[in-house]
Amino acid sequence: MQRLAILGMVLLTAFAVVGVDAVSVSASGHEFVASKTGKTKSKQTDAQVFKTGAGTLECTEASGTGEIKEGHSITHKEVFTYSGCSAFGSKVTVTPAHFEFNANGPVKLENEVTITPTNDECELVIEPQTLEHANYKNETGGKVGATASAVKIHSKGTGGGCGSSENTEGSYKGAVLGELEGGTLEWQ
Repeated sequence: MQRLAILGMVLLTAFAVVGVDAVSVSASGHEFVASKTGKTKSKQTDAQVFKTGAGTLECTEASGTGEIKEGHSITHKEVFTYSGCSAFGSKVTVTPAHFEFNANGPVKLENEVTITPTNDECELVIEPQTLEHANYKNETGGKVGATASAVKIHSKGTGGGCGSSENTEGSYKGAVLGELEGGTLEWQ
């Protein structure tokens, strides 16, 4: 159960990379700046690793898509999908995660994400929640890199090998690179 909770954090981190939405920023805060409106895409730049008290969950591929609606914004929403995920010697599937990234801190998971081992013996559910922040860095070519290290990810198993009680010990480490198709993206 805890292993799957970490996967949820990976999803949150990936969205943090491409942050841009329709919120103005104060003079002292950070914001995402895009050269134009349009579609965003992001991809992992290192392993997406979720650790729990019960073990480790890893995904070989994570990618996100979103849309920039304004040139300057504090937040950005993106949907992440994961593949090549395994835990405890078994493959798992993960439902898409909807994230809202904030240039000044928190990452918000806006939907319930379900992680299911291929044997269908149980499910791990990560409910909507707001987690710690991601760190942003401008990269060559008008892209934004994001790294995250999150703890206390909440999840709940539905029985079997996933457990049946709420768990708050999930953690995540990973990085993603976000870009604006046909334009540039910056974190200021």
